[in-house]
Amino acid sequence: VFTGGIPGLPGRVSGTGLNSNQRPNVVAGVDCHASGGLPEQILNPAAWTLAGFQLGTFGNSGRGICEGPNFAQMDASLYKNIKFGPRVKAQLRFEVFNVFNRVNFISVGLNTSLNPTSATLDTGRAATATKIIAFTPSGSFGQATATRDPRQAQFGIKLMF
Repeated sequence: VFTGGIPGLPGRVSGTGLNSNQRPNVVAGVDCHASGGLPEQILNPAAWTLAGFQLGTFGNSGRGICEGPNFAQMDASLYKNIKFGPRVKAQLRFEVFNVFNRVNFISVGLNTSLNPTSATLDTGRAATATKIIAFTPSGSFGQATATRDPRQAQFGIKLMF
């Protein structure tokens, strides 16, 4: 099975300076997928920004603007049918899932919170600020936190009558 990423990721890239649950702005011309670096880094932090963000508003980051990590897995099975008469037969099975033991990251649990570790506000005070001038994003933004199952094998006997 080889598929592209899950469409619609991230459901919501969030973060508006000091509070979350709003949408940041998309940086035009920057790919949302990370390239190079850590394998678990799925999203490119440079694709979203809070610089120039008007506090209390929604940014232009829409739902489903980026896909999740790709999925590639090869499964195999071997089986042997054995007859025990005209009405009874058995099937011996050996199955292997993820034969090549490829790491497939899961988009569930992907850190899509752009909440900054620090932000520079236009007035210098959170109580009176209206705009974010500069920010430092969380170092774990866009990183997958879990993987799908590694290689698994199973034996089975199926009796049919």
